[in-house]
This record gives sequence, C-alpha cells and structure tokens, in this order.
Amino acid sequence: MKRLTAILGLTAAGLTVLVTGLAPFLWFNVFTGAVSAAGLRIDPVYTGGEPARVIARQGYQIIIYHPVPQRALLPRIGPFVQLAWKPAAALPARVTEEIDLDNDNKPDLVASFDVPRDTKTDLRVDVQPLTPRVLAMSGVGQDSFSRLIARVNDAIVVRVPLRNAGK
Repeated sequence: MKRLTAILGLTAAGLTVLVTGLAPFLWFNVFTGAVSAAGLRIDPVYTGGEPARVIARQGYQIIIYHPVPQRALLPRIGPFVQLAWKPAAALPARVTEEIDLDNDNKPDLVASFDVPRDTKTDLRVDVQPLTPRVLAMSGVGQDSFSRLIARVNDAIVVRVPLRNAGK
C-alpha cells in the first residue's frame, strides 16, 4: 500500500510539473486574443505614433509619423513628431533633408546627421526649424523621449520636439 501511494504521488507530481510547463503555451493564444479584443494599444510616446505618410528618395524612404501630443500624466515628455529613414544601409554618409511635416508643400524643418557605417557609433542630429511649430536641436543624441536620434532595426529614427499649441 505504501508503494502504491508513493507511485501515485510521484505520478501526480510529475503530471503537475508537466502541466505547469505546458500551460503558458496552451493558454498563450487565449490571452493574446483577449488583449487584442480589448483594443489595448501601446502609448504613442513609446511607439512614435502612427505613420502619416512616406516620402520616397533614391534608394531609401522617409516615414513621417503623426505628431504625438504632450500627455498630462507624463509632463516631462513634450509633444514631438517622429521621422524614420530606412533602410539605414542605403543612406548616404551625411543626410540633410528638408521635411514638410503637415504636407502643405512648405518645409517645416531641416534635419542633418551623419550615418556612420559602424552601427555602435553614437548618432547626433541637428534640426533647424523653418516654422515656429518646430523646436531647434543641436548635436542631440538620446536626450529624452521627445528629442532623440537612434538606430532601430534597419532605420534611423529622429524625434523632433514641437512647440505646445497652448504656449
């Protein structure tokens, strides 16, 4: 009887470990479906927002995102617009681009940065505003969520700070 109890106990323990190990894989689709159905989205402060339009250049493209407004709960992160140049491998050694943010056929800023082939080299960007809506940046690296330049996968992402509409 003791031996039967030991065998049943060890079998139950083994099955418990097996079920515990497999449960995340079996329930993963259920949880992701529930999150998807709930309509939850990552805050644009972290993603840069939704792409507004794409400008095609010789061998690469510039993706202009919708402006991200300042959030009341995140007062340190001001409004910004995200720009992405991709693929980074196709960019010239020095990029200087006039960018029209609001598609009114008038450039709003000039962004300039070097594109070193060593992907570990720190990037720096200069932004010269051409309209009062854009704030200037000089030699900015990864200063904050709203003013930065970074390599992300095969793109170079620049976040340009914007003047608050209420100020």
